Amino acid sequence: MRRPGEKFIRNLPLQRKLMLIIMGCCTATLFVSSLFFVAREAKVLYRNQQEYLVSLADMIGRNSAPALAFNDPKPALDTIRPVTEKGNILAVYILNKDGRLFVRYQAAGQVHTALPLEGLPDWASQDQVAEAVRQVTSEAYTSSFLSGYASVVRPIRLDGEQIGTVVIHANASGFLNSLRWNVLVALGFMAVTFLVFCLFSARLQLMISAPLLGLLAAMKEISASKNFALRVTKPCDDEIGLLYDGFNEMLHEIEERDQILRQRQAHLQQLAHYDPLTRLPNRTLFYDRLAQALFHAERAREAVAVIFIDLDHFKDINDTLGHRTGDLLLIEVAGRLGTVVRSCDTVARLGGDEFTIFCQNVANEENAALVAQKLVALFATPFRLGSSEIRVTASVGVTLFPHHGKTVDELLMNADIAMYHAKGCGKNVFALFDKRMNEHASERVTLLADLRQAVELGQFVLHYQPKVDLLTGKVTSVESLVRWMHPRLGMLAPDKFIRLAEESGMIAELTAWVLRTACLQAKAWQDANLAPVRVAVNLSPFHFQRQDVKQSVCAVLEATGLDPTLLEIEITESALMQNDEYTCRVLRELREMGITISVDDFGTGYSSLSYLHRFPINTLKIDRTFILNMMKSSEDQAIVTAIIAMAKSLKMQIVAEGVESVDQLEALKDQGCHEIQGFLVSRPVNAERVARFFTDEDHLQLQNSAAQPLAEGTAQHLVNGKA
Repeated sequence: MRRPGEKFIRNLPLQRKLMLIIMGCCTATLFVSSLFFVAREAKVLYRNQQEYLVSLADMIGRNSAPALAFNDPKPALDTIRPVTEKGNILAVYILNKDGRLFVRYQAAGQVHTALPLEGLPDWASQDQVAEAVRQVTSEAYTSSFLSGYASVVRPIRLDGEQIGTVVIHANASGFLNSLRWNVLVALGFMAVTFLVFCLFSARLQLMISAPLLGLLAAMKEISASKNFALRVTKPCDDEIGLLYDGFNEMLHEIEERDQILRQRQAHLQQLAHYDPLTRLPNRTLFYDRLAQALFHAERAREAVAVIFIDLDHFKDINDTLGHRTGDLLLIEVAGRLGTVVRSCDTVARLGGDEFTIFCQNVANEENAALVAQKLVALFATPFRLGSSEIRVTASVGVTLFPHHGKTVDELLMNADIAMYHAKGCGKNVFALFDKRMNEHASERVTLLADLRQAVELGQFVLHYQPKVDLLTGKVTSVESLVRWMHPRLGMLAPDKFIRLAEESGMIAELTAWVLRTACLQAKAWQDANLAPVRVAVNLSPFHFQRQDVKQSVCAVLEATGLDPTLLEIEITESALMQNDEYTCRVLRELREMGITISVDDFGTGYSSLSYLHRFPINTLKIDRTFILNMMKSSEDQAIVTAIIAMAKSLKMQIVAEGVESVDQLEALKDQGCHEIQGFLVSRPVNAERVARFFTDEDHLQLQNSAAQPLAEGTAQHLVNGKA
């Protein structure tokens, strides 16, 4: 435990500590040296005084020895009387051999009652005299300082034999005066030296403390200003100078680390509030800004438009052209969006291909719709990315504060609903939010929840649509088409739930079920000794992303025992182009197993025709949109002709989808198309009804003999007739 004085000293300022140390050391040194000097002088003075008294006592002893020998006090008294007349001698005593007072004489006017032998009578006993002599002997030194007299006791000898003792008492005032003078000189010397030391100490401590205090002041200034670029000037080259060098080096390191920290903080701030790709505000910053805008709009009673933008078919661009191209496209889109809004508005990227905008002080829905029209029009001009030119459209959803919501989450949710409504209306349009859209969105959420249980509950069924050879009229294969027997909504076509399955990740499980069920059905037809007809299954691009296509197909073929030559795999152009190295390899391995490979809906994707020769493809299926319009549009007619010519040059089979009339049939036959599929032959039907097409009959004979184009009812009649 520290003592209070120690704590007090520790808390003193540095200047006072240095002064205290220096002055303390100096004072102690002066005191010790002065004490030594005074003590030495006192010893010298005392020795001189004693030597004088000893010599005087010896002289008295020699002169009074005969008187003692003859026991004659008178000569002894005559001997000492002249001595006592000296000014400093107080008294002289001579003792005989027996230790009794022989003679004594005291100087006139020098009475000193404190003398030990003075109070003894002449007839004092031997013991009393001996005790007094012992007292004089023991107090001989201290009496000079304390009692003011000096004493000496010397034996008187005659022929080597002690015959008496002489005792002299002298006044010590001279000794004391000299001692006082020496003390005063020492004190004066100490005082002068102390003053000199004070001045020297002040200068010395200033030399030590001033640089340290300057360093302390610099530290306080840097701490207050946070300016680590400041430096202190080195005052000297000693240890304090080294301390300054170390301090400057420390400041340099702190400055560098502070700069790095500031850069990292700025980077983290950027990452926390801005999208790293487009440099637009991210979701967090957008929410914050929109919340503030809604607060001010509510106080000013103004409207705020919240706009949700989603690029159409952006996933296909990523899959076919690569993510790098997709990123460049997003950067260009962000740049264009910024040209439409005002400086007070905010454009943000929520993630993926989703962008959001809020516009402040919007007068009404018409103004919001005008902004949405400008946004849609931005995508009319192609995007040039290096040497490539890409066309992309966007679906836009618009909601208005406070009419369609009063919170950030509510407005964004309604804008998202409006955007999905725009996509449902054909994409590349905008839609203003309407409360009825909520009902559709709610139904979509319910449908998604039902979809998760549909496979487990066995609610999916497969229908099959035959493909017919144009030369023989015979069925070559049937395409498996999934239907959902919803307990509440009835039979649902794929366009009602496939997109939901893709968004929810259910597509892999659903595709696996379709592949397994179709292979089991094909194996049942094979075991029933029906004509060998391939069953076609459309594989989701998700399987190619997971890179488990071959494993899934081989596992199903092994489990069902189906001959691989009776299986046909249909893939879309987007699945064909994504990860093309893996896709090319796995398709070649499947084809080597005997499986037929077809490209479904050809002509609607982003792939180049020049890529096709790299892939082991057996069949191209022309998309139904070209077939439906080929009799009305010369452009679609030209596309169909070009696809057929190109496929023939690559030695691929051609299947035309969506054939519904005899005119389309004849035109396709004239152009050399190999197979057709559509309502002209049959709608998708269940396995039992489609099995009736597995005959050697010419299923196109009736159509070829008809005089007028077949209407939908006629096609249905043909289906029913074959069922």
